[in-house]
Amino acid sequence: MIDTTPGIPRIGSNLFRTAHMPEVMRASKELGLTLWPSQTFALAVGHQKAADGGWLYREIPVIQSRRNGKTRILLPLIRSRLKMGRKIIHTAQNRLLPRRVFVEVARTFPDAKVRYANGQEEIDLANGGRYIIVAPQRGARGEDADDLIVDELREMEDFDFIAAAEPTIASSSNPQVWYLSNAGTDRSLVLNDLRMRGMAGAEGIAYMEWSADPEYAVEDERGWLQGNPSIGYGNLTIPKLRSLYERYKAAGELAIFETEHLCRWVESMAPRLVSDVSWQSARKPLEAPSRPVMGVSVHPNGRRASAALSWLQSDGSVAVRVEADVIGDPIDLQKLAADLIPRAREAGVQVVAFDSWTDQHLARHFESTEAIIGSTFANASERFVRAIETGGLHWQHADAISEQLPYVSRKQTTGTAWIAEATDPHRPVTAVLAAIRAVWMASNPQVLKPRIY
Repeated sequence: MIDTTPGIPRIGSNLFRTAHMPEVMRASKELGLTLWPSQTFALAVGHQKAADGGWLYREIPVIQSRRNGKTRILLPLIRSRLKMGRKIIHTAQNRLLPRRVFVEVARTFPDAKVRYANGQEEIDLANGGRYIIVAPQRGARGEDADDLIVDELREMEDFDFIAAAEPTIASSSNPQVWYLSNAGTDRSLVLNDLRMRGMAGAEGIAYMEWSADPEYAVEDERGWLQGNPSIGYGNLTIPKLRSLYERYKAAGELAIFETEHLCRWVESMAPRLVSDVSWQSARKPLEAPSRPVMGVSVHPNGRRASAALSWLQSDGSVAVRVEADVIGDPIDLQKLAADLIPRAREAGVQVVAFDSWTDQHLARHFESTEAIIGSTFANASERFVRAIETGGLHWQHADAISEQLPYVSRKQTTGTAWIAEATDPHRPVTAVLAAIRAVWMASNPQVLKPRIY
């Protein structure tokens, strides 16, 4: 029996931690591998037996950060399954990944019939064991398998390959599917569906995820240890991760660091506008508005609109609060303006900032307005982020911004310039855009026009 306690995942730790798997351990020894605790855990869970002698779990998702030895799981798995006479199909969006595994496995079977031709990789054993690589685009139609291995599952954005692959294992008396991946985004449809079913405790799924706790900041080394179980066993170290973190941070690509090296889900791989930790840290009580600016934003589909107030406080910080966040099908902009005008008058609003492309039908109801577009909006986007990250912005009553910020990224324009933009054009982020315009005007009091009321 094998104890795998040191390598338990953050999600899936309730799964069995011991198993009898002599074939896998023998294969590891033949390959000259010493399995790390997390690898042993995954293999032990996957080799649990049901009462009828078949596999207890039909689907085995192993979700880990990059550079944490997922390949070291596959090598003894494939070798042992081949020696059991099983047929194996391996696929990945980047076929170089299974190709490397294929070459390593082939070297350990000198008497096997091996085909190395690109696109036709195949290992055939006299006992009927067979291992082939297929491309997702070609699919696995016409093939039969006992084991299906899907690498880099996060890259699959539709169910076409999975639907085509299911029949290949339908005739097996004891089939199993192994999925390997790091975390995904909201576009990783197959992985996200599997994760949802696994975390809901669906029958036949052993979902295992080594990932950083969402409560930990990106730079928190406690999360690094959770998402990288190979630390202390392989070549990956905290100093190496620190170097990677600094590199991604400098490039404004922390979303990539989160998915690839913390194994943590993000809404988009595009550089996130501002971290949730920085935004939440800016939540503080606000002074009463003094000569505020109102920013407005209307989504192009006309179904969501927002207004935000911003003003300078006595300590020099800029304050932000959401004044309105409405949904309609479509929104009655005249009615919304009629609601906002007296509130703006009461607050002493100086000017209304808007986007002339999307907000003009709302902005026309106000007497004094300022269009924030082009390079001005790029400057406004940068100032908004800098104010949050340096503690120069405080907010309260802005839950709509908190809700939408994860879906706003930095879109590069020219040179080093960038603008705030929704990661999905169909998902409204109007509260964020309204706040960016308001903060820009409020932090530039010299450009404010006379009061409009």
